[in-house]
Amino acid sequence: MNFIQSKRSAIAIISFATASAALLSCGGPPAPPTRPNGVPVTTALVVTQTVPLDQMYPGLAVSPRMIKIDARVEGFLLKQGVPDGSVTKPDQVIYRIDPRPFEATLASQQGTLVQAVAQRDYSRKEMERNAPLVQTDAISQQDFDKLVATYETDQGKFLTAEANVLTAKINLSYCTMVSPFAGILGASQFFEGAVVGTANTTNLNSLVQIDPMWAEFSPSATEWPKFSALLAKGPLKATVTFDGNDTIQAPGKIIFSDNQASTSTGTLMMRVEFTNPNLIFRPGVYVKVNVSLGEEPNVMVVPQDAVFARETDLFIWRVKADDTVETVQVKVLKKIQGLVELSSGPKVGDRVVVDGIQRLKPGSKIVDMTQAPKPAATSGAAPATTATSPAPATPAATEPAKK
Repeated sequence: MNFIQSKRSAIAIISFATASAALLSCGGPPAPPTRPNGVPVTTALVVTQTVPLDQMYPGLAVSPRMIKIDARVEGFLLKQGVPDGSVTKPDQVIYRIDPRPFEATLASQQGTLVQAVAQRDYSRKEMERNAPLVQTDAISQQDFDKLVATYETDQGKFLTAEANVLTAKINLSYCTMVSPFAGILGASQFFEGAVVGTANTTNLNSLVQIDPMWAEFSPSATEWPKFSALLAKGPLKATVTFDGNDTIQAPGKIIFSDNQASTSTGTLMMRVEFTNPNLIFRPGVYVKVNVSLGEEPNVMVVPQDAVFARETDLFIWRVKADDTVETVQVKVLKKIQGLVELSSGPKVGDRVVVDGIQRLKPGSKIVDMTQAPKPAATSGAAPATTATSPAPATPAATEPAKK
């Protein structure tokens, strides 16, 4: 090794030593965080509160009005005024049958009616003109009776012609089929150009009302006294939920209870009327009917996430005084907006684990992450501060003092 290489090696050693000293003077790398001495969990207290007495029943969405649109006269289907599946308005034209044959029939019957009117009026005048002659024996009673019979016959022909005109007008009106209410049109069975109104081509479509709608449900007949007492105080509110999607709900009220219970099921059918402004609910859809039956005070509840299942039983993790956990079997009555109502298990004021239950086993030590850190103990002296950087040193003399 020559002199230059030796000098470079010495410089590198000095640089490394200087950097190491500077790093040590700054306190060194931060110490790794210490793991908590226990399983981190979140907890909640078992409390009592007033809860709504809501009862959920399975139900079925039903349309208040469902009709079949039938062709009542035979003819060519000329036009469909509303597309399949569209929302109709009252008196909106849905189908139109070619009216020309029926217009011709009406004109013919009106002509017959005119003839019948003329014949009847002539017969009446003849009868009225000859009535005085019977008193003077100018004509025989027999001849006058013939005049009366002719008038009455012509009167009958007039009534028949008048009825035929009315029938022709009705048949002509049947050529235009309109919506009797606001609803949704179904799928057409026949289309423009088809001959409809025959024995096998009568039904053209169906129309259902879907706003407002009904939800039919059938509670046990033994619950009727409770419903009856509440209905006597006023309308009983209910919420209809789309089965399978709890975000789709509609408010309503009970409007009907059947006049007799089913002997086969022991239930009593009831109806809730509810608004359906977005037309989401359709007839035949399964729904859940949540009936509001008042409130119940002092009900023991815990968060729903605190309850877990083992086979067919339900449990919670209860936190003991030494921050270890134990399982407690519970009996759940019902779910209430993120909470569960318990009839047995823990006591009011117990701490139960809500989050982190999968990592626990009986006797596990826990660290409650929901509790705020306790303040440090203080004394009369001012609290000590932790230095984050070394205090500046007193500058040392870099050269001897001059004499």
